[in-house]
Amino acid sequence: MSRDVTIFLRSSQRYPQQEPEEMELTVHGKLYFRGGCFFVSYEESAMTGMEGTRTTLKVEPGRVEIIRTGKNHSRLCFQEGLRHESPYRTPYGLLQLATVTHSLTSRMGQDGGALSIRYQVELDGQLASENHLQIEVRP
Repeated sequence: MSRDVTIFLRSSQRYPQQEPEEMELTVHGKLYFRGGCFFVSYEESAMTGMEGTRTTLKVEPGRVEIIRTGKNHSRLCFQEGLRHESPYRTPYGLLQLATVTHSLTSRMGQDGGALSIRYQVELDGQLASENHLQIEVRP
């Protein structure tokens, strides 16, 4: 059974030799529990530059995956202290992406919760950005 939720997203990205970028966004989506994991899903908008893409967060103890389908396809995995590689398909082509998770805190339940992930992104083996993603899910 899924429930309607409001999702508050806050992200910051620091790129080498560039000014940091910050974004705050509020979207409506769904929260559900299946197979021992919580899932939070929502549709991206033009504001994020990923219109036509569905984002799903798969939250399990010590691990979070961000799965994107539609116009953009990706599956990013976050586990504290680990590096995960994955292909990132965009309308412009396929890129090899890796995430290195510095810290991950997760508190998710039937009534929502919160996530905080500090990580770096590597693109084709080179540091692309340092990131902090905070998500709050409320009924």
